[in-house]
Amino acid sequence: MIFITILENNLPETPNMFGKGIDVNCGSCPNAWSNFKNLSTKEIKEMSQNRFQSNFTAGEMIFKAGSPTSNAVFLSSGIAKIYLEGFDGKKIILGLCKPGRLIVGPGAYVDSTHHYSLVALTDVRACFIDMKLIKSYVQSNPLFSEGYMKDISEKSLRTFYKMMSLVQKKMPGRMAEGLLALADDIFMSDEFAPILSRQELGEFTGMAKENVVRILKEFSNEGIISTNGSTITINDKEKLKLISANG
Repeated sequence: MIFITILENNLPETPNMFGKGIDVNCGSCPNAWSNFKNLSTKEIKEMSQNRFQSNFTAGEMIFKAGSPTSNAVFLSSGIAKIYLEGFDGKKIILGLCKPGRLIVGPGAYVDSTHHYSLVALTDVRACFIDMKLIKSYVQSNPLFSEGYMKDISEKSLRTFYKMMSLVQKKMPGRMAEGLLALADDIFMSDEFAPILSRQELGEFTGMAKENVVRILKEFSNEGIISTNGSTITINDKEKLKLISANG
């Protein structure tokens, strides 16, 4: 499945809301994309001098489906959601993005258009790098190209399994899978305050808000989880894994 401790780095504030970050080396950023290690010193310097940085508040759109894929996006702090919106206005959250991930859709190589939207769930600091630069490294640097292809392949596999889960699993299985993803991949803790509303949790697990509330209550009554205000605690993780596995 696509998918916290949010690591704040020491990136300086830019004087403008959207300014060049020429004083930061992308290779030394603690939340840099892992594939950057395959770039040469010259390429890292070039990218660092041509990146732009912007801050977004929770709920703010970073980019919208239908907009041009002129830049690759990297989060240096915060969490964002990727979602698709259907013809009837219903949304499916494909995954949650945290720092260190390349965010660029397949449209970058097809029609230069974003086919999903990216919205900040928390306050986010994001870096934008021109896709022309990324593409040039893909063409000229074999190690970087291989890392880029591996990244795309891993994301494709996670999307495949996400779609299979939404289609084949029953609602308790989808909810169990979603809670495990939040605990293990996002918060790294069995106790967390969800950054997703009940509506968004439904979009994340493919069900209506009312069913989210009902299933969470059932899990709570069975002692699998407990809730205290907005905090969810997983009490019986093995049972939650069993529910997720059996669908």
